[in-house]
Amino acid sequence: MANKTDLPLSEDASTRLVPWIVGVMAYLAALALAATLILSNIATEWSAGLEDTLTIQVPNPEDASADQKDRRVLGAVRVLLATPGIESARPIPLDEIAKMLEPWLGAAAKSDDLPLPRVIDVKLVEGAEIDIAALSTALGKAVPGASVEDHVAWRNTLILLFHALEIIAIVIIFLIGAVALAAILFTTRCILAVHHEIVEVLHLIGAHDSYIADQFQKHAFRVALKGGIGGTAFAIATLLTIIFLTRDLDASLLPPAGLKWWHWLVLAALPVAESYGAMLTARITIMRVLKHSF
Repeated sequence: MANKTDLPLSEDASTRLVPWIVGVMAYLAALALAATLILSNIATEWSAGLEDTLTIQVPNPEDASADQKDRRVLGAVRVLLATPGIESARPIPLDEIAKMLEPWLGAAAKSDDLPLPRVIDVKLVEGAEIDIAALSTALGKAVPGASVEDHVAWRNTLILLFHALEIIAIVIIFLIGAVALAAILFTTRCILAVHHEIVEVLHLIGAHDSYIADQFQKHAFRVALKGGIGGTAFAIATLLTIIFLTRDLDASLLPPAGLKWWHWLVLAALPVAESYGAMLTARITIMRVLKHSF
């Protein structure tokens, strides 16, 4: 009866580069998958953060005093709080606005000569529908020049962009996977050609196609797992390095773009998924070749 050493696949020189190829593919796939998860996370958090919110801008006349500017803001707040469906209205301090603009304007963001409008952050009652046109009219009468931004058009455009980037990343993942499986398929056929005589002898002594395919698929699984673990580990190290280097960056406009705990589990499971894909590819390839050759 044939045993596990009938086909010395692990000693075959033609498979030495396969773990490296799979490792590179796993590295690229892990980074693309991480990008997809991060983009999905940003889109979700950004959409949730802008949902049920409004932003009111109250421009300041050039000759207005500090008290007049404050009265204009308070007048806008009174109109907002008297509007059904509005839960709260918080004037954003100028120091906070300057801090958000500092990454782009530098020290000039804190200059008194910079004509920053006063901004009011409005929180709506969950599910409430506000007549933006009527609210704009009421604010315009109470505080001339005040404007309302409901974020809808801007948010929808941004979310559409993120979803498009997600689709591109997913397509890249599938292309990388296809290249890796093609490498496994080509290598499997080459190994079978090298060991054709041994396979023929195994058939003559009664070995079934499934037995021979089992040896090839187990070898493909081990090779792919070895390369997949190495590539994914390197990708995780790359991601951790990026997170470490960007930990102090001020993300004023973007929500946190990190990975959640279950995202890391998905990345860690990537080598196993790749290995099973390689195993299935090797088995199907061997069974088809043996069916037509013997």
